[in-house]
Amino acid sequence: MQLQFIRSKQRLYTMDDRGLVINSYECRSALVPGYNDQGQPRESLPNGKYWCRAEIGNFGVPYGTFYITTGDYRARDIHGGGSGLTDPYAPYQGWVPTLGCLRMQNADGNEVSLWMIANGNNMLLEVVD
Repeated sequence: MQLQFIRSKQRLYTMDDRGLVINSYECRSALVPGYNDQGQPRESLPNGKYWCRAEIGNFGVPYGTFYITTGDYRARDIHGGGSGLTDPYAPYQGWVPTLGCLRMQNADGNEVSLWMIANGNNMLLEVVD
């Protein structure tokens, strides 16, 4: 079981052990231009492979109702929510850019997170263009 994010399609895919797609979800990499607290330019989660873990809960307005940790050294993860949205906890909260993370709709991210948890919650994510 694994995840794949294809940046050019802005889609996250859940895949079985044979690499066949189980489901796909809209997942965006739009970011707010600027610099982080260390003065580095903001960038989206880079291409590569990451071992991920998922959690369901209330993670605050910027993050919504699920959080998938990628282990990226700059904490560029996958989450829902969104500061400035009318209801960042709604199942389909809408879209606003992040500071470098990938964003999904809460309902989709919750579904992916529950799938990850049911399948061991130690999932490989491959990010590609």
